[in-house]
Amino acid sequence: MKPTSVFTYSPALADLVVEGLTEILGEEGLESLLASLPADQAPFHIGHLNQRLVERYGVQSAAGILVRAGRVAFVRMLLKFAADVGFEDQQFRLLAPRRKMLIALQRLADWLRLQGGGEFEVGSAGDYWQWLARADIEGQNDVGLGMACPFLVGMLQELTYWASSGRVHPIHERPHPQGCLLEVEQKPLD
Repeated sequence: MKPTSVFTYSPALADLVVEGLTEILGEEGLESLLASLPADQAPFHIGHLNQRLVERYGVQSAAGILVRAGRVAFVRMLLKFAADVGFEDQQFRLLAPRRKMLIALQRLADWLRLQGGGEFEVGSAGDYWQWLARADIEGQNDVGLGMACPFLVGMLQELTYWASSGRVHPIHERPHPQGCLLEVEQKPLD
């Protein structure tokens, strides 16, 4: 079975998830991880993989694996789908830095939604850009079953680094009753 066929996402997003996880875990590691998932619960979300990674490696290591996989997935998304997302448009590239970042976050959220990655809300609050990944998609209220927060953190880390020409914007995960709330600091580290 092709690894991308076990995910609920579109083939494009499933390919990115598999590429990210393969780069971090290796082909054999990913195959072993997918084989450990109960077949009767297929198709899977990254949240299902997160649960297995926690069982195998512990909470911190599982989060680290998913952050790295998310970073890889974003880089691969840029290589394959930058034009589709609107990242190659001249108007986008010439935006003022803060406006460009907010638009980049929104465009990524829109693209992920179109690819079956979930429902996202992007906005500003004070000194942060906020990204809310709703956990109650498809009628499920289990936070672990959507796009896992660490994977999204990795994607946002790489997006903010890319959109700001190499500046680092710290990202904080905040508790939220409706899912995964990520706050990106508008002021980059010096």
